Amino acid sequence: MWASQETILDHYYVRTVGNCYGVIVGNDHTPFYYIGYLKYCPSSSATYWKGGEVFYERLVKTYDPFQVHKHAALKEYIPFYDSQIPIIPVSIIRRIYDPVERARELLLKPADVLEAKASTLIQALQDCTGLTSGIGVTGSILPGIHNPDLSDIDIVIYGWRESLKVIECVRESDLFQPFTGGLMEDWSSRLSKMSGLPVETVRQLYRKYRRGLFSGTPYSIMFNTQHGGNVLLKPPFKTLGEIIISGMVEGGLDALSYPSEGTLENYKVLDSTVKPPYDVTEIMSFETLYTSILFEGGDVLVKGLLQCSERLEACRILVGGVEGKGFVKPVS
Repeated sequence: MWASQETILDHYYVRTVGNCYGVIVGNDHTPFYYIGYLKYCPSSSATYWKGGEVFYERLVKTYDPFQVHKHAALKEYIPFYDSQIPIIPVSIIRRIYDPVERARELLLKPADVLEAKASTLIQALQDCTGLTSGIGVTGSILPGIHNPDLSDIDIVIYGWRESLKVIECVRESDLFQPFTGGLMEDWSSRLSKMSGLPVETVRQLYRKYRRGLFSGTPYSIMFNTQHGGNVLLKPPFKTLGEIIISGMVEGGLDALSYPSEGTLENYKVLDSTVKPPYDVTEIMSFETLYTSILFEGGDVLVKGLLQCSERLEACRILVGGVEGKGFVKPVS
């Protein structure tokens, strides 16, 4: 099976040989494999996830780049990231699941109580934004192996215009409620352990346009450029060491896709294992916790890998890579 790297975008799902389900990561791939990982595979015992008569085991327990890398059986070196990246070969894919097509299905004929609630959420976004396209549903609902009583609703928005409309809608609508009380405590404590940041800092990074409650059910919303390309044609980078800077992020739409990108307006190097050979122009983050601060912009303290490209004559700071977590902290 051959497919163009532009035909699959971030948070599409695929079914592979062996009846496993994989998640596509990002928009940039190759004609021969997609960046992504297997998340669910058939289980010999009963689990929360079921499709037809088959139960599924979740291989990756948390949405963490380190866990994804640890459990990925297949990896390829990609010069643009200067790292071994989890992949799904095109040759083992048997079916592709499009989040937008699945959302249309839910609007027409939801099959259970969770699908009905997801349908209502999608309709609420359409009514609020005036959008008739670009809204998709992902997560376990996408391939139909969700648990109607326990699964969350995962939404993905494709397109810049669509993303901005949804962000404005969710910010202002009372239908979308923020985490409070125990839910906020659980979420911030878990992200604090994963990121190494204080709980108070994690809470500063929370936005209800990324996650919250809809009619009592947790939701998450991801955003996407809707533009893909061949990742092997992108300029190569080399990791030179670690760096810590203070500076100002410009903010902008590039932060909404995965991995997030933020342009540095200005910065000061506080510590570095090697002197940057070129100007440090951007931050790239594989940790979605930092999406909001990179999108909204502002003063930040950043620690990550210093990666530089001779072709571009520029450097970036990579955060959330398996070689080093780093962080992006907002500075008041």
